[in-house]
Amino acid sequence: MKRTRGIPSLMAISDRRLCGGVSGMRRWAVSLPAGAAIQLRERNLDSEALVEIGRMLRKAATGQLIVNGSVDVAIACGADGVHLRSNQRWAEVAPFVRKEGLLLGVSTHSQREIAAAVDAGVDYALFGPVFRSPEKVRFGAPQGLGQLQRAAQADLPILAVGGVDARNAALLAEAGAHGVAAIRAFAEPHAAQALTRAWVGAAGTLRAS
Repeated sequence: MKRTRGIPSLMAISDRRLCGGVSGMRRWAVSLPAGAAIQLRERNLDSEALVEIGRMLRKAATGQLIVNGSVDVAIACGADGVHLRSNQRWAEVAPFVRKEGLLLGVSTHSQREIAAAVDAGVDYALFGPVFRSPEKVRFGAPQGLGQLQRAAQADLPILAVGGVDARNAALLAEAGAHGVAAIRAFAEPHAAQALTRAWVGAAGTLRAS
């Protein structure tokens, strides 16, 4: 049985370019729907800057804080977890992450990587791109709902990513996703609230059926 307790179902992935730069990130975090997790993903900043932003987000956010790519930064800013990219060594890092009491998530783009995530003992995986997304073009063609449904059968909570918005949230829930993750759909308060309402409504209907 999948362990889903403590795994976020709504994950807002940061992109300072969409919220007015670093100075706008606190305002962005405060505007997110209550309880939404934040994944701090700012690739072109050094560790010192990331720790500073992470500590600020830790104070501003109502949900969990997950740091992309660096266990050290996650620990330094008091984050709840770390998210590793598909080219990082999950199995080697996992024991240390567990020892620190952090959630461990990973990015996956194939069924082979889903299987590797299960073997590594991670807590959750992002899977995608499910739909077309500017941020995910380098990972190839969209996976589609069929591949998401297959991924969701693994013994691991799966968050759908790539082209996620309020219009397709119900389809992602029906395909078996534990949750959704997005950059653009969480970048603006109206869109973020719309996605949250759509996801919560769809997931609630499925649980009740």
